[in-house]
Amino acid sequence: MSPKALHQISYDLYVVSSRKGDKFNGQIANTVFQITSKPSVIAVSINRQNLTHQFIKESGKFSVSILLKTPQ
Repeated sequence: MSPKALHQISYDLYVVSSRKGDKFNGQIANTVFQITSKPSVIAVSINRQNLTHQFIKESGKFSVSILLKTPQ
């Protein structure tokens, strides 16, 4: 993750997703924050009862997509 991307993280809405084999799952999250900059480490808040949590736990990988706000 680029340092510029880390500076864009704030309280917002995100899609956190993960993969297990050929299955994908994702969930909406509102908590993503930077832990360290070198190496780049972020943390996400995931419900342990959600399938996304299981996929992350088993694969050790996840992705975060930021949902953009559009002017009304």
